[in-house]
Amino acid sequence: MSNDDYMVDPLSDSEVRENAKRLRRFLGLADAERIDPLALEQVKAIWTVRGVKPFRFEIVANADLPEDSGLTSYGGAGLLVQIPRRIRHDAFMGDGYARYTIAHELGHATLHLDKLIGGAAMPRRRIGNATSNWIPKFKSAEHQAMVFGGAFLINDVLARGLSSPEEISVQAGISLQAARIYFEQVQEELSRPASSERVGQMADQVRAALAPKPATSISPQYLTDLCTCCGQQKLFPVGHKFMCQACDTIHDRFQDGDSVQ
Repeated sequence: MSNDDYMVDPLSDSEVRENAKRLRRFLGLADAERIDPLALEQVKAIWTVRGVKPFRFEIVANADLPEDSGLTSYGGAGLLVQIPRRIRHDAFMGDGYARYTIAHELGHATLHLDKLIGGAAMPRRRIGNATSNWIPKFKSAEHQAMVFGGAFLINDVLARGLSSPEEISVQAGISLQAARIYFEQVQEELSRPASSERVGQMADQVRAALAPKPATSISPQYLTDLCTCCGQQKLFPVGHKFMCQACDTIHDRFQDGDSVQ
């Protein structure tokens, strides 16, 4: 009996999507507008995060996986993805859930080799997989496979020119739920540069407001008298005295008509 989910090495959604695109390139599908996941029946090896590994895609009887839509494991012959015959039939007919299920299991094979080699078997439950609340999304095998499935089937160039999850679902041949997840993630990523720019502008304004104001340099109004110490015309009034800016000598202030001695 396999678990619903496993804690695996941490990966961000963007890292998962990049790994999916790398597998597309490895399989010669980088620019494919619409991928046929059943073509995996002819694939003998796939790129994984641990390098290129032997791979097998197997169709089994419905009775072999009565509660699961797919199952990924590792055996002596390498990585193995199994789907029941009913899922293959639905994928052949273009059903989004079935197509996405195959890509989802391919995500486990690509991303979770260490766990699979350790004996884990990773299914996709027909009723949905349950994830323990102590497994964060970025360490959840199921969450990573979910992100991978959409990224593998979706052509980014085409999808980013579409305006809704419904259009992406039709174009890529995936479930509406998977298309919504992809659409929301892309919208969030596209908004980050603008948000960062706004935050940067606000930070600059705050720094400018808090910066010490430079002292204003105002030239004093010099008297016509000359300083008796240095002889320069640099005397200016300071309270009830006079000060020479040139030599810093302080003189007493005289009555009108008197001269500085």
